[in-house]
Amino acid sequence: MPIREESFRIGCGRYIQGAGYISRCADEVLRLGTAPMIVGDDTTLGITREKIEKSVSGVCNKYEIIVHNGTCNEERAKELAELAIKQGYDVVVGVGGGVLMDFAKLCGFFAKLPVINIPTSSATCAAYASLSVRYTPDGRTVGSLHYDHEVNAVIADTEIIAAQPVRLLLAGVFDALAKFVEIKQRYSGDISEECPMGLDYAYAMAKHSYELLNKKTAACIEAMERGEVTDDVESVIFTTIAATGVISGIARGSNQCALAHKFYETTRFLFNESARPYLHGEIVGVGLLLQNHFNGEAENNGTLLELMKKHNMPHTITDVGIDASEETFNEFYSRICASSAVDDENEEECRRFKESLRYLWEIK
Repeated sequence: MPIREESFRIGCGRYIQGAGYISRCADEVLRLGTAPMIVGDDTTLGITREKIEKSVSGVCNKYEIIVHNGTCNEERAKELAELAIKQGYDVVVGVGGGVLMDFAKLCGFFAKLPVINIPTSSATCAAYASLSVRYTPDGRTVGSLHYDHEVNAVIADTEIIAAQPVRLLLAGVFDALAKFVEIKQRYSGDISEECPMGLDYAYAMAKHSYELLNKKTAACIEAMERGEVTDDVESVIFTTIAATGVISGIARGSNQCALAHKFYETTRFLFNESARPYLHGEIVGVGLLLQNHFNGEAENNGTLLELMKKHNMPHTITDVGIDASEETFNEFYSRICASSAVDDENEEECRRFKESLRYLWEIK
């Protein structure tokens, strides 16, 4: 179980969550500087621009709102970092979904500036996690950049996040569920087991999150559809953003990028164009079916498939744009076997993985 990152980056500088909390944007900026460079896409800025400007206008020395509709790529991040330095901005504020959260962290990294993230969805824990998943400008996976520091602040406005499409909420739920199932690939929960330091705590927290999400997600969706921010909504949002981010930091990348996420990465690499319309958590959710089978717990897929079908989520490989050919099967097998998710020197493990991949290929 390789450890990707030496340090435990367990939290963020400040995490605040509640209805209407976007109005606190200026307060958080002033803890770190006086001149924010605010980055978001057309969609999320359409929702938040007026509220953000109302907060920072007349309070901060100056600010600039920049539209970024592309991927989390280094080329554009370096451009904006240079702009921030040249114009004297001293805080990067990211507004949006997971791509924008990762992109804001990348801009801050190159500019050596603090970062405040304001997520508009709970589709991933990207607002909180101390890494950025990078892509080329055209959307191909490049790999993750792990930072040696935490995000300075996260402002989770539950009024805004609760208005997200159910599709985004479920993507975050499946991404969070995957943490527990992936850790179980090599760790049973037995504290006498040898494992990387901290993974036992990550396991315990991931198990709690898994159980909580299974219990509360349905009620959360019902409340969101009524336009209400209930305790269930607050709890699910906290779990998918903050708690999942903590789990990631405690695990230090150890065995939390197992089969479900390797399936995601391989899909993005091999089927970049056809998989483009699908969310991170949606593709991970399909990979979760593979992971459960590999773990010897295929029976758990019944509940997952029921939830996927009820909400018209993708649940087969063709649903996420993958060609279901034998050639593609062999390509997925070869690439994932060559990754850290499978011990390619263990013939029995490779055999089991091939069986699980075949199982996934045959789901209708």
